[in-house]
This record gives sequence, C-alpha cells and structure tokens, in this order.
Amino acid sequence: MKAQRRKEMNAMALGMLGRVALSGVLDALLLWGFVHAGVIQSDIALFYGMAVVVVTLVFYLLIRSGFQRRSKDPGLTFPQVVAALLMQTGFLILAPQVGYLFLINFFVIYAFGALGLSTFWNAVSWLIGSLALVLAFSLSSAHLQFPVSNNLSQLLVCLSFILTLGRCIYLANMMSRMQRKITEQNQQLVKAMKRVQELATRDELTNIENRRSLMEILAVEQKRFQRGGTPFCIAILDLDGFKSVNDNFGHAAGDMVLKTFVEIVRNEMRLSDHFARYGGDEFVLVLTGTTVQEGVTALDRICAETEMYDWSKFGKDIILTASIGITDFRPGESIDAAFQRADMALYGAKAAGRNRVMISPDTFESSDGGTTIRAF
Repeated sequence: MKAQRRKEMNAMALGMLGRVALSGVLDALLLWGFVHAGVIQSDIALFYGMAVVVVTLVFYLLIRSGFQRRSKDPGLTFPQVVAALLMQTGFLILAPQVGYLFLINFFVIYAFGALGLSTFWNAVSWLIGSLALVLAFSLSSAHLQFPVSNNLSQLLVCLSFILTLGRCIYLANMMSRMQRKITEQNQQLVKAMKRVQELATRDELTNIENRRSLMEILAVEQKRFQRGGTPFCIAILDLDGFKSVNDNFGHAAGDMVLKTFVEIVRNEMRLSDHFARYGGDEFVLVLTGTTVQEGVTALDRICAETEMYDWSKFGKDIILTASIGITDFRPGESIDAAFQRADMALYGAKAAGRNRVMISPDTFESSDGGTTIRAF
C-alpha cells in the first residue's frame, strides 16, 4: 500500500513538473518570437530555454530519487515556486525590453503554488516574490518597456496575455477539480463510516439493532430511569418451531421467516421502542416509557399476528408461534438482573405451552382469559 501511495505521489509530482516545463517552453517560444521581431537578442531566448531545461531536470531527478518523500511537500511545490520566481526576476533584470512577460508570469507561478502550498508557505513565497520584485524594479525600472513597436511584437504581446490567462484558468480549473475530488472522497468516507457504524450496530439479515447496539440502548434507558424514573420494559421474543424450518426447508427459508417476523413486530411497536436481534431466532424488544401493563397489550398482538400468519408460503405445513417473556426495570438493579428475569419469563412461557406472553414475578396479575400468564 505504501509503495502504491509513493508511486501515485511521484506520478502527481512529475505530472505537475511536466506542466511547469510546458509553460516554460511556451515562454521560450514567445521570446524567440521577440528575437525575430528585433526586440531582444537571441542569447536571451537561448539562455531562457536552457534555464527551463536545467531547472526541470534538477526537479525531475529530485522527484525520481525520492528525496521529496522525507518532506511535508512531496511535490516540491515550494522549491519550484521559489526557483520560478527567482528565474523570472533574473530575466526581468536581464531583458527589461520584454519585462512585462516575466512580470505576468508571477501570476501563473502563484496560481501554481496555490495548488500545493499551505497558507504559511504561500505567504512566505509572496514575501520572497515581493523582495525579488523590489530588487528587479530598483535595477531595471528605467529600462522596462512594453514592446509594441511593430505588428509582430504587438501580436506576441497579445498572445502572451492570452497564454497567461489560459494557464491561470487551467490551474484554477485544476484546483476546482481537486476540490471536487476531495469533496467526493469526503462524502465516500462519510458513507463508508456510516456503513461501518451500521454493520457494528445493526443485524445484517434483518436490518434491526444487533446485540451490541442493544446493550448500548439498555444502558441509555437505565440512565434515564435513574435520572427521572422513566419506566421501560424488556421483552424477549422467541419463535416456536423455528429450528424445524431450517432443518426441513433450509436456511434461505429460515431467513425469510425471520425477516417476516421482524415486520410483524415492527407493525405493532412504536417508533420510540427499540427492537434487536439477540441471536438466532431470539429477539429483544425494549419498550420505552412503558409499564408492563401497557407493554403486554402490544406483545399479545404480536403473538396473535404470528400465530395467524400464513407461514406455509415459505414451506409446506410450516406453523410458527411466538413465546415472549417480559419484565420491567426496577430501582437499584442492573441490566443483567432485569435481562435474566425476562429470560426466565420466556422459559416459563415455553414450559407453559408456548404461544403466549409470560410476565416475570412481582409485576402485576395476569388478565383473565388471555394468553398472558404470570410466572411463578
């Protein structure tokens, strides 16, 4: 992974260096144009072209050698900016007849620097450029010219501004693309983090809370209860006969049964309640702000809906019911103690014949004639 990352960084750095070299070649061609227009001597254009080649070669060798990997500036952007500023300043002093060309190149250089420099290093490069300009103007201001004495030189001046604007727009567009890419990567990262969070807290098959998330929910409800006495109940639900579905019709049918049972429970629970898969065909329903008396009504409906559902669509003669144990959370106890009491109530419902809601001891008397009974 590190080798791949280094390869990508080198490719990016070399790509930017190639663009810088191309920009220097364009300037060298303009200078040769001014040579033909009789504005400057040929040695200026030749010297400029050689300088572009030498500077490009030096940075190419540095990047290829991996020297920049030890730096916080892997693209060597700051050294390239400083080298370009000093080079333009030197030629501004050497060839003030076309000094405007080297001056407008400052805009291109700083646009390039904005792609890879921090605010601090941009400020440092601005200070270096400012001092260089002060030096250049103090030495050559009396000789600075705007070469428009003939048609060719006028055309070259116009072309130089067009190329400068084009390079600035190109760099601005590149920065915009980089920002969009970063934004897209951030969005993908947020989605990935959200997905990781979902995988950590939700059951992949049924898309409800998982066991880990359930423990966090119970801890939150316990704190609410301790602060303000807000009641809540814990109900453990188990599908009677589910093992035979897997044994006789396969796990695919079993998965469909579990998903269907989840939908049955969801249709009867409130938005404020929490439903989690505890393991296998065992589920936990946390009824918030609810007493046992209030919670049993919904649980009775879940039992009735489960019994009435046509499970045979998932396999011939499948008949399933639900056994449920419920308890309320009590002052001074732990989550484990309440959970164990609900689990005992579930086993009581199984032992009493299944397809019913069993209330844990010391809660309230069962309703007469219903499926709800009291555990002893």
